[in-house]
Amino acid sequence: MAFCSAFAGEPAENKGFVYDSAKVKGSCIDYTNMDIAVRPGDDFYKYATGNWIKNNPQPPIYPRWGSFQKLSDDNTVRVAGLIQDVAKESHAKGSAEQNVGDLYNLAMDSVRRNKEGAAPVKKHIKKVEKIKTREELIAYMASEQDNILWRMFIGVDDKDATRYIVTLYQGGLTLGNRDYYISEDSSSVEILNAAKEYCHNIFRLAGYGEKETKNKVAVIFDIEKRMAEAWSSKEEERDPEANYHKMSVEELGGACGNFDWANYLRNYGYDATTEVNLCQVKPVALACEILLNEPLENIKTLYEWRILNGAVSYLSDDFYKERFVLNQKMFGTEQMSERWRRSVNIVSSLMEDAVGQMFVERYFSPDSKARMLEMISNFQTVFAKRIMEQEWMSEETKKVAVDKLGAFLVKVGYPDKWDDLSALVVDPDKSFYDNAVEIGKFYFQLDKEKHYNKPVDRSQWHMPAQMVNAYYNPTTNEICFPAGILQPPFFNPEADDATNYGAIGVVIAHEMTHGFDDQGRQYDKYGNLKQWWSDADIADFEQRTKKMVDYFDSLWVIPGELKSNGQLCLGENLADHGGLNIAFDALQLSQQQHGKLPAENGFTAEQRFFLSFANLWAGVCSTQYLQYLTLNDVHSAMHLRVNGGVAQCSFWYDAFGILPGDKMYVAPEDRVRIW
Repeated sequence: MAFCSAFAGEPAENKGFVYDSAKVKGSCIDYTNMDIAVRPGDDFYKYATGNWIKNNPQPPIYPRWGSFQKLSDDNTVRVAGLIQDVAKESHAKGSAEQNVGDLYNLAMDSVRRNKEGAAPVKKHIKKVEKIKTREELIAYMASEQDNILWRMFIGVDDKDATRYIVTLYQGGLTLGNRDYYISEDSSSVEILNAAKEYCHNIFRLAGYGEKETKNKVAVIFDIEKRMAEAWSSKEEERDPEANYHKMSVEELGGACGNFDWANYLRNYGYDATTEVNLCQVKPVALACEILLNEPLENIKTLYEWRILNGAVSYLSDDFYKERFVLNQKMFGTEQMSERWRRSVNIVSSLMEDAVGQMFVERYFSPDSKARMLEMISNFQTVFAKRIMEQEWMSEETKKVAVDKLGAFLVKVGYPDKWDDLSALVVDPDKSFYDNAVEIGKFYFQLDKEKHYNKPVDRSQWHMPAQMVNAYYNPTTNEICFPAGILQPPFFNPEADDATNYGAIGVVIAHEMTHGFDDQGRQYDKYGNLKQWWSDADIADFEQRTKKMVDYFDSLWVIPGELKSNGQLCLGENLADHGGLNIAFDALQLSQQQHGKLPAENGFTAEQRFFLSFANLWAGVCSTQYLQYLTLNDVHSAMHLRVNGGVAQCSFWYDAFGILPGDKMYVAPEDRVRIW
């Protein structure tokens, strides 16, 4: 986020199966995506989705292509139509239509952008080059909100969820993961060398000489390697308690080598700050040490690189081509995305609220929202019942867990209130890059006005309405399902409950389960990080989750080459586990209320539930991208989300008659049993 008779040989239920190129009315499942030559108990992912890629050929611009990516791509096409429509006409200055249309036209003006080359960003870099002292440089970085060695933002105070707090987080790595810098495996070394080459080529395109460029690259990656050695791992980042260190600004200075944080925060615009949350102490302390002791010219070089790298998508084609070469090596991307597609995605990202309103008005039905809200309410009822039935959890903890579940804040479709963008004006006389910088400053001020030293606004959305995704936020105890994901194959108003419960139903229950996974369970119903489970419940839970970690650690992402990281993906795997069990129970409740769903093409409603779930993750992925995701992503690979998910779900065994001897069979006593 975000499945009968025995199958001894050919399943008896499937003897009546016939291929039909049209989607079957009722379930809306396309059975031609299946590969029924494969036994479901040997490889359910291939059985359910083996022909999907034949029916949906992979565009070479995507290193991963599947149902999820196809819907995202379809949404890009829809958003493109909206943006291109407004870009054709003139609109009142400062209107959403003017801003969106002019920004898109600037993005699409390849002649102008190629003529400008590096000029738009060079004037920003020259300001850095002219700085003479360390104090002046640090003050300038702060005034521009350029955090070159850490991230700083306004977040919810984990232990006082009613208030926002200035939050400091590790940062400063071009590749965003320490393992690329400290690992000696051939893949990591290759990616690191590719990043150095990319950095070199970007500096050369910006007009720097060969000798100077080589020196700059050496300086940048020497600093980044030192930073990487201090970074917390991806697994360590998932521990909320280990990443919470609330302190006064004075204490922050003491923890960071007497760096003048009071002055930095004042120049940054956070002049009334008294407390901060320093998430990772060691890397931020090292960053301060570097800023205070590294030769001034080295810090300026690093700053110049941050500016240049952040500008690449807004400059001439030759800059973007260098980014694409790096993407080829990191992800296995075969072909550059078209200019219109890149432009649409940038505009949609920079102007997400304005584009979101357009998307919702044209593509989102009020009926879909009403049906979603009804489903979510039903799922809360089912989940509450499942919680109370768990034998491993104490009665007192069960009651508090059900209370937290009932307190979920539910968001569907789009925000009740959109951001006020009336003060934002895109200027077509300025470069595309300069407009992007101004938009960034506008949103910084908007964020500050809404959140800085303010009570938490629980109505705030953390995803744009047009996004194909969903989330659970522990500090506000909310689940959110943007309009973008409420389309087939995730949600289909014309499909029966077997299909929708196996798709969007699993997504709903997946996000609910995040409130009780290894991270979410540490937050109470108000969003505060505190222990509300008994010690015995925690010990039992951790014993059960270890079984999940060990199981996924045993699964191959790339057969014979790379295994899954069960610890990194634990939260998502637990959410899939809860999602399947809760949604399946909800389907049974629906059939009790509305009548048993008939079989279709030889498949029972229960079987179609699991087929629908599998089809959410149908697709293919390049070897390079699988390696990247295994290192960086908290979600398991697509085929493991399906096979690993159903193999731990006893309902799937019943639905398809899975028996000992089937390759995916896990003995009942070895299956994970939590939610």
